[in-house]
Amino acid sequence: MRGFKIYFGLGVVLILVYLVAQYNKPTPTNWAPTYLSSDKIPYGTFILHDRIKDILPQATKIDSRRAVYNTLKDKNFSHTTYFIVAQKVDVSKTDFEQMKKFMQAGNTIFIASYDFGKLEKELKIATSTTMSADRPSLNFTNPSLKTDANYGFERGIGTQFFSKIDYKKAIILGINNVQKPNFVKYNYGKGALYLIAEPGFYTNFNLLDKYGAEYAAKTLSYVQNSKQIIFDGYFSAQKKDSTDVLRVFFKHPELKWAYYLAIFSLIIFVLYEIKRRQRIIPVADPLKNSSVEFANVVGSVYYHERNNLDIAKKQINYFLEYLRSRYYIKTNEIGADFVTLLMEKTGINEPSAKTLTRYFTQIPTMSELSDHELINLNQSIENFYHNTQAHGARTI
Repeated sequence: MRGFKIYFGLGVVLILVYLVAQYNKPTPTNWAPTYLSSDKIPYGTFILHDRIKDILPQATKIDSRRAVYNTLKDKNFSHTTYFIVAQKVDVSKTDFEQMKKFMQAGNTIFIASYDFGKLEKELKIATSTTMSADRPSLNFTNPSLKTDANYGFERGIGTQFFSKIDYKKAIILGINNVQKPNFVKYNYGKGALYLIAEPGFYTNFNLLDKYGAEYAAKTLSYVQNSKQIIFDGYFSAQKKDSTDVLRVFFKHPELKWAYYLAIFSLIIFVLYEIKRRQRIIPVADPLKNSSVEFANVVGSVYYHERNNLDIAKKQINYFLEYLRSRYYIKTNEIGADFVTLLMEKTGINEPSAKTLTRYFTQIPTMSELSDHELINLNQSIENFYHNTQAHGARTI
């Protein structure tokens, strides 16, 4: 027990030292791609949300965390842009019908995403990522926006493009260095749908770069006449929250590694205790031979019943079985020659053989048997066992 306290104390001290060291170390940069307008981390969109007036000075901001259908249903929007930046935008059929009504009324929807969900089937598009060793670069098809040198981006931004597209309906607004479109437009009545195959263009990380901010501003110049801009927070916040009871530990690196250290220490302790301690093996009592006790009990039962004839018959049957199995003597018919056969097979003398033969033939026919006769039978059988075991048996 004293050893356990020492190991437990050392484990607690080590965990406390580790937690203090982790608490005082510099906070690492969170590169998680949230695309939330409230996040100031590299892949949040706080700067875009905060500085949108620089690009669209006439537009008022509206934040919505509801589904598209609930946001647009029965609303009379005019000159409004619905702006979506998210990892995946999977609109339902009902949502898309409402979006088409919204655009046909003269409004615009602008979506920047890696995965367009059901829209890909509706618009007959597909996205892919360039695997070129060279860093991809982008430019615009509009001569007024196009630059002599292509735009290049850090950390893999700009590698996504549309690998499949319906050129009869889509208007190409931007391409990469291998002439693959990454920015397209679809006309719907008086309005339009803009799709750009990357949400990273509008993140804080990209907008802090001079050329990154320039490229993002040029893409949004297509909606510069908007009077309202709706910032969607529904798709960007659409993540599956962990229901694990340990989610708080795994959310913070310090707690996560402290948890791992505690588990590891516990395993080491258990393995050490298993090695140095062995379970006490109980002392097993030797098995008792109860045959003699059983014979005494059975004998007592027969003795109290006082059925001498039954005891004698059973004793004779057991003895005859012994003669059959030990000396191979046939006992189904006991005749005049049985005395001679018994003497030759077992080696006993003639008086003993005659006495036993008499008992074998007479007792089964008797109606009762006295104690004296039962004792004589038993004595004769015991003498037989004694004589054959002492002098050895002759078997033919």
